[in-house]
Amino acid sequence: MSGGKKKKGEEKKKKSAPKSKKGVDKSKKGGSVKKGRKGSGYTKACKLSPALAELMGESELPRHEVVKRVWAIIKEKQLFDPKNRQYAICDKALFKVIGEETFHTFSMMKYLKNHFLD
Repeated sequence: MSGGKKKKGEEKKKKSAPKSKKGVDKSKKGGSVKKGRKGSGYTKACKLSPALAELMGESELPRHEVVKRVWAIIKEKQLFDPKNRQYAICDKALFKVIGEETFHTFSMMKYLKNHFLD
């Protein structure tokens, strides 16, 4: 029976080196750049409705980037509701996209989903 004790002649098994992530280019200093992958889901570039394209300044963007930019607009223009900062008060440009005067910022995708055309 082999208990768990090692005999003098046995060697310890060496742990293998951690595997590198697929698609990561380590040749560049200071950054990892993925190559050869197309976006899918939230990272896939989608065509935007005319109203959203006007707000974003581009006709095609990934969904995550649209959400980032809407957050940036809300923060930059200080559109948060002063009574409850979980809500934003729309200006004219944002109202064209959202369709409501105030909206819950964490439910932003509910209002934006109809503006992604693919």
